[in-house]
Amino acid sequence: MKNVKKLLSKQADKILPDDSLKDKIKREIDVPQTETSLSYAHGGEKTARTGTKNKIIAVFAATAVLLLAFILILPVIFKSIGNPSNPFPSPGNKFTQITNADSFYAYGAASVGTILSSMPEESVSGVRTNGVRLASSSENESISADKINRYMSLVENLLGSEGIKETAVDGNMGYGYGMTVTYTDLLGNKVDYTMYYDKIFLSSHAEEGETEENYSINGILITDTGTYPVEGKYETESENEGGESESEAGLYFKAFTDETKTSFIEVEQESESESEGGESESEIKYSYSVYVNSVMTEKTVVEYENEDGELEVKLSIRDNGGAKTTLVFKDESKQNQRILRASGTVEGKNVRFRVYVSEGQYRYEFDDGSSSDQGRYQEHHRDDDDDDDDDDDD
Repeated sequence: MKNVKKLLSKQADKILPDDSLKDKIKREIDVPQTETSLSYAHGGEKTARTGTKNKIIAVFAATAVLLLAFILILPVIFKSIGNPSNPFPSPGNKFTQITNADSFYAYGAASVGTILSSMPEESVSGVRTNGVRLASSSENESISADKINRYMSLVENLLGSEGIKETAVDGNMGYGYGMTVTYTDLLGNKVDYTMYYDKIFLSSHAEEGETEENYSINGILITDTGTYPVEGKYETESENEGGESESEAGLYFKAFTDETKTSFIEVEQESESESEGGESESEIKYSYSVYVNSVMTEKTVVEYENEDGELEVKLSIRDNGGAKTTLVFKDESKQNQRILRASGTVEGKNVRFRVYVSEGQYRYEFDDGSSSDQGRYQEHHRDDDDDDDDDDDD
């Protein structure tokens, strides 16, 4: 309450009307601007009381008008100055930005790139399937943190305030096209990857003077941990007949993590549509499947949720043994500290914790009092990138 009073005091000149507005309100409700002494032959006491009563009514009316103006203006003022406890911009739903082949491949490259870059270099080949553990000291038990920590950079990507941007670059390394994809992590650092590829035309669609082409790609994705062969497909079809609509989509992007191309990470779009009472509602999700030696070892479904106007990210992870992890992340940053709040279930256990994000580290603090520090991925442009490219050309 003290903070609100302090805030209102600072904003008084913006919230409260000036004297000219007050005078205008008085004129509108016929309040005299100066006091006038009235005298009647039949006596003045009753008349004086009536004048006083009218003035009191007028004052109450003016007060009500001012209060109404205050109520209407206050939300605007608060909105304009933002939330002082969390100065960081609210994230947008990045899935709504994926509208064509270019934006889909950019999202695929950025999101798969974050997962690949979150893995230690020595364990990328074949894709890591075991890792560090988060301890719960109060229960003297532990839950696997690999499934959490490995996807934290993806959560940062999705909760970051800026969208994923793709920039066309010249083709290189034997490929006809190039694309640099960039996003901003929760600490404001720019993360970027480069993809070179060839296009394979699939189909085109023209509407209202615009033509959209669907195409598949074959190429390479360059991250700080290595260069990965990639392939992708973006093809959508829709039909409208007899008042009913039907759409089909073939959307996937995959990065191979071994030379035999039997181990890879694949991202696909999953969409659900419901129609009831003439209103339709669609839900878009993205799934990440991890394959090792042609066997799917893990699948993670990522979606946005809107809870009381607040955007959250939900991860649902299931391994090939049937174990399921579900976590919902939301931003609880304060002042200069980036904090994510998470809750859900990990390997059948209910968990609630906060993730404190700092350079090079995630600190997990659980509601039971336990904590754990884990390494955080940071983008480092290696000085030997050009040397690596030369080796690849050889």
